[in-house]
Amino acid sequence: MTSAQPVRHAEAYRCGRLFAAVAALQRLAQNEHHGLGQSGVAEKAAARPEPHLREPLREIVHYLLQARTRGHGVAADPVFRSLTDFLPPAKTVPTSLSPDERPDFHRGREEQMALIAKEYPPLG
Repeated sequence: MTSAQPVRHAEAYRCGRLFAAVAALQRLAQNEHHGLGQSGVAEKAAARPEPHLREPLREIVHYLLQARTRGHGVAADPVFRSLTDFLPPAKTVPTSLSPDERPDFHRGREEQMALIAKEYPPLG
């Protein structure tokens, strides 16, 4: 294993957590039919995170405001604030992840989803 591999795996994990947080905000804003919650999207995002997160990240403030309008501000506000913790150190979301990095993406996504569901059971 090269010294760059642990960094890339950490980025993949962080991307998974970012995906979960953005998906939770979308869900709070739009209901269970939100784009990142569609069947197969998480699997595709594990391979190519940036193309799947590009537009949702541009719309993130809109999701926050929409969630607040729908009465979900108590859950949406802390999820929104957590997003900066999950941005990759390079400040850009990786365009692609190798097959050996994808389990780290899924682990990050699952752990963040579990944390959000624990804090805000309606999102579980």
